[in-house]
Amino acid sequence: VGQLDGLKQEPMLAGVVCGSRLPEGWAQGRDVVDFFDVKADVEAVLGFAGALGEFTFAPGQHPALHPGQTARIERDGREVGFLGAIHPELSKTLGLDRPVFVFELVLSEVSTGRLPRFHELSRFPEVRRDLALLADRDVSASAVLDVIRENAGEWLTDLRLFDVYQGKGIDPHRKSLAVGLTWQHPSRTLNDDEVNATTLAILTSLEERLNATLRK
Repeated sequence: VGQLDGLKQEPMLAGVVCGSRLPEGWAQGRDVVDFFDVKADVEAVLGFAGALGEFTFAPGQHPALHPGQTARIERDGREVGFLGAIHPELSKTLGLDRPVFVFELVLSEVSTGRLPRFHELSRFPEVRRDLALLADRDVSASAVLDVIRENAGEWLTDLRLFDVYQGKGIDPHRKSLAVGLTWQHPSRTLNDDEVNATTLAILTSLEERLNATLRK
């Protein structure tokens, strides 16, 4: 911790992300990273703390960041970081020719991690489902993900929000969220009936609690 004339500076972990989503190659496109790619990277860093579920993301504001692509990172109600896209006006001033994303985390929040318990890798196949959902604009993505986690069962191994869309073809009071879920059982193959029943339970709870429905 640095100090200057009584000013206490807390050590931070920061990063800058830009460029192609995947390494360049003949079989790969030239898609650039977006907000959700960077959020997934930050979640991976938070996972080192051994308590990813204790961190939440909420819409945020920062004078240097894009007003629609900024998030606060909170833990136990405390703000412990942020992430977002550089503000378009600042990008123009700096002569940036592509989206640039930044994040910052209080270092102590991710440097006191607990060693994860070892689990033998499953030899059985993963099952993936992608859901396109419609939710009211004021419903946070984190609220949607929380409801999904609560109803997805113990064999859920991965949950990712990979797109949010508002605009043409969507009710102006609603937004579209694309979510990917992955399940894997440690000792057998999950069957379609099990996964379909779990998916139905997720959709039922989303509609009852958040008025979020499957996009037709």
